[in-house]
Amino acid sequence: MIQIKQLLDNFRTGNYSKKELNDLIDVVQLPVHEEAIVALMNSHWDDCAATAIGNEERFNRILNEIHHRINQRTIKTMQVSWPKKLYIGLSRVAAIIVIPLIVALYISITHQQSNLAVLQNTVSVPFGATSEFNLPDGTHIWLNAGSKLTYPMSFENQSHRVVALNGEGFFKVKKNKNSPFIVKMNGMDIKVTGTTFNARAYNDESDVTVALVEGSVLLGKQNKANRFEINSALHPMEVAVLSKINRQITLTPKSDLTKYIAWTQGITVFDNDPILNVTEKLQKLYNVRVLIPDNELLQYRLTATFVNEPLDRALKIISLSSPINYQIINGKQNANGSYGQRTLILKKINNRKNR
Repeated sequence: MIQIKQLLDNFRTGNYSKKELNDLIDVVQLPVHEEAIVALMNSHWDDCAATAIGNEERFNRILNEIHHRINQRTIKTMQVSWPKKLYIGLSRVAAIIVIPLIVALYISITHQQSNLAVLQNTVSVPFGATSEFNLPDGTHIWLNAGSKLTYPMSFENQSHRVVALNGEGFFKVKKNKNSPFIVKMNGMDIKVTGTTFNARAYNDESDVTVALVEGSVLLGKQNKANRFEINSALHPMEVAVLSKINRQITLTPKSDLTKYIAWTQGITVFDNDPILNVTEKLQKLYNVRVLIPDNELLQYRLTATFVNEPLDRALKIISLSSPINYQIINGKQNANGSYGQRTLILKKINNRKNR
C-alpha cells in the first residue's frame, strides 16, 4: 500500500524515473493490489475540487482511447479486469475534470511514453467583457476583451513558467528567480522573474505594446532551445512598442501609465490616439464592427476618457470632440432570437452646424 501510494504521488508531482514507471506498471497489474489501488483512487477523487479544468475535448479523446484499449484486453482475457472496473468507477470524471493522475494511468496502459505531458489550460474572454484570475504559481492576471491566455496546469519542476497571450493582459507576476516567467506573443516575447506590467498583443493589430509599472522586463524571443534572445530591456515607467511591419522596437519613458492600465478598472483612455487605434479598441470593447468609408478620418486623433460608458454614450462624446458623425446598424436576428454583431459607421462632418 505504501509503495503504491508513493509511486502515484510521484506521478502527480512529475517526480518519477523510468524505473518507477515500470515499477508502477508491474504493481498495478497484480490482482492482490486491486483493492488498495481502488481505495487510493477514491481518496484522490475526494481531494479533487469540483471545478472543471483543462481541455474537455482532449480529455474525452484520452478516455475514449483508454476505453478502446481496455475493451481489447477484455476480449482477450474473457474476463473483467481491474482496469475495466477502475474505468467504470471513474467514468464520471470525464465530464468535469482532467487530472495528471489519469494521464499517468493512460500512459501506463499504452506503454508508449515515459514522461508526462504538461496539460495546458486556456482562458478566453469574449468581446465586450474582461476577466480576472490567478495562475497556479500565484501570478495575478487581468485579461481584456477578446483576449486568450494559454498556460500549463502546473509550473512544478519547470525551468521556465511559459504562457502564451493573444490579446491584452495586465500581469502581477509572482517572484521566482529560479523559474523566469515568459509571455509568448505574436512578434515579441517577455521575460521576467517577478514584476507588474501590461501587454497588448492582438494578432489582428499592427503593434505590440508593453508598459512596465514596476520591476524589470526583457524583450526578445525564446528560441526552440529555451534560450531567451534579448532584444532590449524595459525599465519602470517605460513603454515599448514593436511595429510588426518593420520589426523595430521603440522605447518611450512616460510620466503616467494610466492610459495603458486603466482598462482593468473599467476605464478607457485615449490620449491623442489615431482614429484607427480608437476603432480597434471600440471593436473589442463593445463587440462591434467599425467601418470608416472616408479615409480623411484616418488623419484624425482623439483625446477622451470613458468610464464604463455604453456604446451610444461613448460615441456622443467622440462626436462632440471631433467632426465625426456615426450610424449604428443592428445585426440580423438569429434563429434563436438573438442578434448578430452590430456595425458602426463613422463619417466625417464637413459642416458641424448641420450635424
